[in-house]
Amino acid sequence: MKFIYSIACLITLVCIISCTSTKKITYLQDEKSDNIKANELIKTIRLQESQYKLQPSDRLLLNVFSLDDEKINFLKKPDMEVMLNTKGQIEIPVVGFVIISGLTIPEAEQKLKAVITEYLKSPSVSLKLLNFNVTVIGEVMNQGTFLSTEPRLNILEAIGKAGGLSENANRENIRIVRNENDVAKIYTLNLLEDNALSSPNFFLQPNDVILINPIRSLAQREKTTATIGLVFSVISVISTALFFATRN
Repeated sequence: MKFIYSIACLITLVCIISCTSTKKITYLQDEKSDNIKANELIKTIRLQESQYKLQPSDRLLLNVFSLDDEKINFLKKPDMEVMLNTKGQIEIPVVGFVIISGLTIPEAEQKLKAVITEYLKSPSVSLKLLNFNVTVIGEVMNQGTFLSTEPRLNILEAIGKAGGLSENANRENIRIVRNENDVAKIYTLNLLEDNALSSPNFFLQPNDVILINPIRSLAQREKTTATIGLVFSVISVISTALFFATRN
């Protein structure tokens, strides 16, 4: 009886060791989260203002609609792809070069509308960023580079595009590699804490690379799996031998 009890304890211990604590895989944890009621507001967190500012080499889809008759509208196609040159300018037919570097998308739309109004009647202007790419690599379900059509993308959305994190992902030390004026900078973010929402790096920048490192190496996981398998095999052999021994 004592032997069977010992085996049960050993099995329980192995299971505990092999399981990953939910504290290590639960996003945006809060001390009150265990005691919340249905529909209760846990906490309010103010997000950092994040408005991407245009810079040289950005590619944009420019749409200009005007009430002018088609015959006198010099923009034969309402949609055109433009790129900011090294001076932060885009070139528009007839209008010429317009500097929009350093402006947010809404600010650039307003400036372009004011300039184009001198040439067309009641124009409406819209811009879409075409090069907002983020790369997610490491412990995610689908590594790769993903395009966002909106200039306001947060790290949770990027991870969602990559299919989510694996169980072995280190959520405490997410790394963001960012090119700032030809200088590579590395920022870290802890997704286990809900104050990550207030981090200035919660919202991403174009061409950010998100690195998701593992909690345990593949070799460690394989070793743990092999050890668990060996333990259960030994337990099975001993239990079988004990069963036949007690019958005799």
